[in-house]
Amino acid sequence: MRRRDLLAGLLATTTTATALWAAEQNKVYRLAVCSQSGMDSFGGPFWILLFNRLAQMGFTEGKNLIVDRYATEGRPERYEEVARKIVQAKPDVIAVGFDHQFILQVAKETTAIPIVATFGDPVAAGILKNMARPERNITGVSLDAGIEMQGKHLEVLRQAVPSASRVAYLSNRAEWEGAWGQAVREAGQRSGVSIIGIPMERSAREPEYQQAFETMAQQSVEGLMANGLPPNFGHRELILGLAVKYRLPSITWWTDIADSGQVFLAYAPDYSYSFLRWADEVGQTLNGVPPAEIPIQQPTKFILAINLKTAKAIGLDVPSTLILRADKVIE
Repeated sequence: MRRRDLLAGLLATTTTATALWAAEQNKVYRLAVCSQSGMDSFGGPFWILLFNRLAQMGFTEGKNLIVDRYATEGRPERYEEVARKIVQAKPDVIAVGFDHQFILQVAKETTAIPIVATFGDPVAAGILKNMARPERNITGVSLDAGIEMQGKHLEVLRQAVPSASRVAYLSNRAEWEGAWGQAVREAGQRSGVSIIGIPMERSAREPEYQQAFETMAQQSVEGLMANGLPPNFGHRELILGLAVKYRLPSITWWTDIADSGQVFLAYAPDYSYSFLRWADEVGQTLNGVPPAEIPIQQPTKFILAINLKTAKAIGLDVPSTLILRADKVIE
């Protein structure tokens, strides 16, 4: 789906609850937003969704809403500085993307300003202990169904490539050494698959990814799992291209580009629904609803996408049983 079509579909969705969360008249609100990429990423569909959704709720930039934009540019050495600047500006609400380490850094700087974030699994990441009733000044939307999704990804990959006994797991170092790595290693043990960790620094760029795929080739891996957290998300086209170059069957979280990039398998929630809920929660907190009263929402609908063009490019025949299960097949 093209970016324009994706955005149009997202913005077409409305809820009756919007009126209940509408902005108060004659009040000016201040919102801080931070991207894990560069400033140009605010032109992307999900950020545009946020601003348009807020406008539907009566929070209009340039009228009654001041938006302070920040970007970490994928540089961990800037996290503390950027987090401090955000808090010093004293916004009413802070909205951040799914960089667990940066969310934790912002939480160190303030225990009072509401933080509305998108996460993987916030409990596994050590951000929260209770998703039903967040005990901190943090709420938001989870973009997976829990840490056990790592095992589901391995299961789907092995259904596509039953012979794969050595699977690489491409992840940032913090997640590989934490709950995500533990979950995928345990899933590998249950299914008799050797998991080869390929940890990346948060500051990784193209040369580091090139080297990572060289390492996979040297270690004779037969499949690839790439998690959707930074820095992978910012380099997803690169990762997908390298997977095709090395003829490596892969599963990723990027269903939104399944028919445009070089995705082979993608299994992920319906991002349009998740990001719409996130935007609604930003509006709720701007209107004074405490984060503790906004449960962390998890997705209930998932999309399995298979790109048969990519399968052909890497010389793989996908079992018909898996194709029949797919929600989206690109031929």
